[in-house]
Amino acid sequence: MAGRSSTRLVWKPLLVLAVLLAGGLAWGLAGALAVTSAPSPSPTAGEVALHLGWTQEPDNLNPYVGYQAECWEIWALNYDYLFGSGDHNQPTLDLASEFPTQQNGGISTDGRIWTIHIRQGVKWQDGVPLTAADVAFSYNYVIKNDLTQYTLDTGGILKASALNATMVKLTCAHPMATGFMETQSLPIVPQHIWQHVSADAAQSSYTPPVPLVGSGPFQVVAWKKGSYIEMDRNPNYWGPKPTIQKIFLETYQDPETMVTDLEAGRLDGAWGIPVAQFRQLKSLKGFTSLAYPYYSLDDLEFNCSTSRYSTGNPVLRDWRFRQALNYAIDKPDLCALAYNGLAEPGTTVLLPGVWSNPDYHWQPSGSQAYTFDLAKANQLLTAAGYPLKNGVRLNKQGKRIALRLETATDLPNEQTAVKLIAGWLQKLGIKITLSVVDSGTLEGVMTNVHGQEWAPDFDLVAWGLTGNYDPGQTMNYFTSSSIGLNNTYYWSDPTFDKLALAQASAVDLQKRAAIIWRMQQIMYQQSPDIIFAYPDNLEAINTSRWTGWETMFGGSGPAWQAEGNIQSYLDLRPIAAGGTSGGSRGLLTAGIVVAVVIVGIVVFVVRRRRRHVQVEE
Repeated sequence: MAGRSSTRLVWKPLLVLAVLLAGGLAWGLAGALAVTSAPSPSPTAGEVALHLGWTQEPDNLNPYVGYQAECWEIWALNYDYLFGSGDHNQPTLDLASEFPTQQNGGISTDGRIWTIHIRQGVKWQDGVPLTAADVAFSYNYVIKNDLTQYTLDTGGILKASALNATMVKLTCAHPMATGFMETQSLPIVPQHIWQHVSADAAQSSYTPPVPLVGSGPFQVVAWKKGSYIEMDRNPNYWGPKPTIQKIFLETYQDPETMVTDLEAGRLDGAWGIPVAQFRQLKSLKGFTSLAYPYYSLDDLEFNCSTSRYSTGNPVLRDWRFRQALNYAIDKPDLCALAYNGLAEPGTTVLLPGVWSNPDYHWQPSGSQAYTFDLAKANQLLTAAGYPLKNGVRLNKQGKRIALRLETATDLPNEQTAVKLIAGWLQKLGIKITLSVVDSGTLEGVMTNVHGQEWAPDFDLVAWGLTGNYDPGQTMNYFTSSSIGLNNTYYWSDPTFDKLALAQASAVDLQKRAAIIWRMQQIMYQQSPDIIFAYPDNLEAINTSRWTGWETMFGGSGPAWQAEGNIQSYLDLRPIAAGGTSGGSRGLLTAGIVVAVVIVGIVVFVVRRRRRHVQVEE
């Protein structure tokens, strides 16, 4: 990372004034240089703006198309949901004005009818009133058109009806679990805009115009691709008025440059920080560094597809073969080497500590857990019908087993991980061909189609997964009905599918947790993937200039880029009195002006005595 230094030739006359000027002018010029390199425009003087940096940008602002995590951060700010998400993923009231229960008449005795009161007086960001008709439209738009982005959120809901301007009724096919219904990340969109967009266009070609019209606390007003997204405070927002007036979400191709800008004060927060810079920031005053796993996991995905057009090696369809490979991966060693220790060995798709009361994570017992044991892996492969002859692992037809192992160019941790994994699998006599391709290419081979049939074109992929607010919806990613969409393992199990339906309708929380634990056990045994790491997301925030950062999980989770928990944006305010644009940029401008005035006075007095300041980036 480039450092910055300054060399001063100090004037001997005017002692104190000259010394103060030297320090102040050097700081002002250095700060000015940092600002002029900004990818986003400067806000108007007096406006309070938050500048945040990340290393990826949304792929699409269309809420029915975009899939990057960054998209969900934008949508959570621009749109409202019926229910929001709080700490430990507990539901909060968003557009809904109260939680429905059987006691208040919101849930029918059979659990199939949900009547939800929505807030009165809410307006869309273009000034049009928001009513229950918009809520009903948003649900029916997905249900009737099978918009795949939200089929998990609406699974089991038959239709939505507006009873009046502030009441919407959801009719369900079966009783619905409270956790399932109150953790749906389905944006409520304006009917007067989206009713003119066909379902085919919504899932493909339609690009919503900017400004993006929602009802959330902030609105996208500009998107310069590859550079920044600008969001302005919504004057019509129904909730408390945020102090922040503008948000700039800035995209960096080089994460080290992003960290440099954070240290220089041009950014107020950064996400996706490299490990070396993260460790450096931990010791830097005025910043808080956050390392947390959140919903994220990294795994080795198997192509389990039985499609006639799949190119996956047939041995991967055998869960006993897949299970044996678990013993060939040293997860603690992998986390230490590939993630520099900023990851924990993974077990199931539901991370520990993310949910509470109850904790939906199932942890295998000592006898169930896969440990690193190459001898056992060899033994299990041979017992399953895959013998080892002269150091070569053979399939049941007597031919050598050769597998392709791939990952993406923008996944540096996985690139190290696959090298380790390849080495271990080769010790089992399996031939491994390793390749690193761009994300688009990799996603293409994983979701390849032939006519109307899935035709996945891979064997093993080291990839990442981000789950849902609701643990049951996360588990439903892997049902047979999700094959090729969220289920890129192409794995299917009838018992798992039945349990997926059962958990969605389990009203009792403990009973639902028991079902979800059983689902994790089935996946763990059959191993459509091997979860090798719960990697930490690396984030840093400026706490010397801002107060009000709300970190999840009792302080150990994210403060922003939380994909739904937007409390920080609502609560943040500058610490410095009169501070603007992150609490310092207004002061910076004023400082430069004062410095320039003082320079003029001193230059006049000392008759053009020289001063030289060098700033090296």
